[in-house]
Amino acid sequence: MTQQDWRALTNAEYQRVVASVTALATAALVLPLFFLRDLAGIAEGKPLLPYLSWVVYTSWIFLGLSIFLGVLYQYISAKWIKSANGGITTLSSKALECLLDWTFWLSVIFFLGGVGFLISFASTLEAAS
Repeated sequence: MTQQDWRALTNAEYQRVVASVTALATAALVLPLFFLRDLAGIAEGKPLLPYLSWVVYTSWIFLGLSIFLGVLYQYISAKWIKSANGGITTLSSKALECLLDWTFWLSVIFFLGGVGFLISFASTLEAAS
């Protein structure tokens, strides 16, 4: 296996991880609504806004950032592949790799933070009276 093949294979694996994190972050956005309706027992016709706390909004911000960074990772990854195959890009291959590392880890960190805030929200829920 050539170095270029090895690098492309590694990049494909990272893309799969980022795609999974992005999909999970997207799915996690609706969890507070599920928590309120099904776990706290808020009736269907009752608005949820009064029950949403800063923890939920922070979670949504973190999950949104994770999704944004995941999409940005995919874009930078395409540019890196172009560069690795001899195409001309604005940034060097080394700069693209640095951006890939940063967007990968920040996407994961924001996802974990968003899930942490969701867990905090779920653990403080009380049944509706």
